[in-house]
Order: sequence, then C-alpha cells, then structure tokens
Amino acid sequence: MSSSDFRIRRQPPLAAQVFETLRTMMQAQVFEPGERMVEEDLARRLAVSRTPVREALFRLEQNGMLEQRDGGFHVPRLTVQDVEEIFQIRRLLEPQGVADVAAATTDSDLAAYIAGRNRVQAADTEQAAVQANIAFRGLWLGRIPNQRMQDVLMRFDDQVVLVRHATLRSAQSRADAARGVVRLVEAFAARDPVAARQTMEAFIDTAYAHFRSAVATANPVHPAIQSEDTP
Repeated sequence: MSSSDFRIRRQPPLAAQVFETLRTMMQAQVFEPGERMVEEDLARRLAVSRTPVREALFRLEQNGMLEQRDGGFHVPRLTVQDVEEIFQIRRLLEPQGVADVAAATTDSDLAAYIAGRNRVQAADTEQAAVQANIAFRGLWLGRIPNQRMQDVLMRFDDQVVLVRHATLRSAQSRADAARGVVRLVEAFAARDPVAARQTMEAFIDTAYAHFRSAVATANPVHPAIQSEDTP
C-alpha cells in the first residue's frame, strides 16, 4: 500500500455541513415563513451542538435566507418589492453571465446542460419543475467564469429559489420556463454568447410577467411572499 492510502480525508467543517443541511431544508420549504429558528431545537433535530448551528444561522442570514428580529433568527417573507429588486438584479447580470458561459462551454459542460434540460422537460408536477429548474440554474451558474459575478448571483440564489416557487405555479409558466431552458441549451451548444444573452433576457422577462400576473390574481402570491396589500 502507498502512503496515499493513509491520507486523512477531511470532512467539511461541521458548521458548513449544518449550513448546507439547513439551506436544503429551507429550499424545500420545511420551515414556515415567519418561523423562528431556535438554536437548541435545531441542534437537537440535527444531533449537533449549538455552536455550529449558531454559525450556520449567521451565514444563512448573510445569504438573505434568514432575518434577525425580536432577538432571534426568523424565516423571512419577501415583499413584492423585494422580488422586483431580485428580478432587476437578475436582468442586469444573468444575461452577461450566460453569454460568458456560452463562450466557454466544453463538451462535458454541454452534456450536463443537456441532462439538465431533459430533467426540466420530463418534470410533470409543480414541485418536480421547481427542483429541475433550480438544478439547471445551478449548472450554468457554477460555470460563470467571472468569479465576482458568480459570487453576487450566488448571494441571491436562495432568494431566487423562493421566487421560482411563486412563478412556476401555473402549467403555462412551467411550459414557458421549459422552452427557455431548451433555447438556452441550444445557445450553449452553438457556443453563441449573443443568443444566450437574448434567451436569458427573454427568460427573465417572461418569469417576471408570470410573477406580476400572480400578484394581480392571487392573494397570497406564495406563502413566502407578502402581497402588496399586506400591512
């Protein structure tokens, strides 16, 4: 046996593991909007001490997934204005991001995008569509060459997940999202930055139109999003 067989394989720090676990749970909407995240309860639930839970909660707050009020951490409710600001940031940055991704697409990247597209097309329920779209977004987002741009978009990624739950509630919105993914993969396959940029602009504009339609016709739009007339 070589010395490499005896190398210590370090696990991610416990706080990082707790962060990822809580983040996944929040994306899956295990916690209710407005719910207080109690360190002691979470530590017991995850079978860890309170210290890594506390570190994870602070990091989740930095990522915009929690807010501090009344002396504790709470699952936030986004306002309609919050969502509109998220769309504005996406409209400014994501078209350039996918343009850069298209120009740098490798054959292995393309294989991953095609698999992600197929998953989106195969999704036959709202939850499956949400998860497939989130997964596809993660594929290209993680391949943006500009690390600073990637960091900024990652900062809002968890909030985009909440928005996606709200904008994919109708069959029409899911069909439009699937068509956008198909066109984006076509642009990646052609290594065409211009087509990728235009596709993402249309994708975001369509998603925003569906969100505004939901605001006009539903109350609440989504449990995690406050309607405009909510006091």
